[in-house]
Amino acid sequence: MSDPLGAGWKGFIVEESDAIASSVLVNCTNWKSRQSKGILVAASVYEADDLSSARRKVAQLVTETAREAAQYVGCEAEFGEKDIPSPPTGNSKVMSAGDATGTCSGLTSRPKVRETAAGASPVEECVLVGGLQLSAEYGPFTSSWRGQQKYGTHETASGVEDVAWTTASCSGVLGTAVYTAENPEDSDRKFSEEPLTKAERADLQHFAEQSAARHGCSAPVALGS
Repeated sequence: MSDPLGAGWKGFIVEESDAIASSVLVNCTNWKSRQSKGILVAASVYEADDLSSARRKVAQLVTETAREAAQYVGCEAEFGEKDIPSPPTGNSKVMSAGDATGTCSGLTSRPKVRETAAGASPVEECVLVGGLQLSAEYGPFTSSWRGQQKYGTHETASGVEDVAWTTASCSGVLGTAVYTAENPEDSDRKFSEEPLTKAERADLQHFAEQSAARHGCSAPVALGS
């Protein structure tokens, strides 16, 4: 799962086995007349012997590169802290839904959830254990930035097909945010045959609303049918 980088940065860090990846998104406030709205910096480390050291190094690399790139291309932006003393460990937590305080806070459709800290990451996730997987994507992390539909891979602002989704409007580099709920890879559930329950629909809407508020976006569109 993607942990927010913290320290005032719109970024995240992911740890999988012996690999570490981190990305940072910078909003260029003086680029209003340009097609581009900001800068994305990403870096990865593979086969790391010391994961703690690798986390620190890759986090420092993407944030320092973002500062230097912004200066080079004339991007005026607000940056996070220069030093990130303790990057997230990459260990998301499984807990009772009622104890969740991060990305799964306030969700009720399943008794257990797996979450990360809530921050300003352009990618956020919440797993309803034994149920849906929720995600939030902003800016270049939505497929709408890759030449697809206006709302990620969808033509409408919300709905239910193979996945359920809703969207919100954000300023600058964050663009149109897309919030989705989908089944785990090993599930054979189809929403056309087994529709979202009232509690699941409420969880997606609440997850989207909380994430949108943290990122300064509009209220998400009400989930369509």
